[in-house]
Amino acid sequence: MPRREVVVGQRFTPTGSSVQWEVRELVKDAEGIIHARLTRVGDPSHTKTLSVGALNDMRLFRPAPAPLPEAVAC
Repeated sequence: MPRREVVVGQRFTPTGSSVQWEVRELVKDAEGIIHARLTRVGDPSHTKTLSVGALNDMRLFRPAPAPLPEAVAC
């Protein structure tokens, strides 16, 4: 199965959960493995770091729908 590109701002939901996590930063470790730093949507005090490979594993995570743009008052 081809790998999906993971980008800052993208949201993921763990399988079997309704909690959404948003990618805040992508970092490469000393071994060249790319990790995503995530914050919980609605509670940014909860953070975690996961490999992009884990986010691409459909057994673990599903892409969440993109948030709707906020309305701008004219």
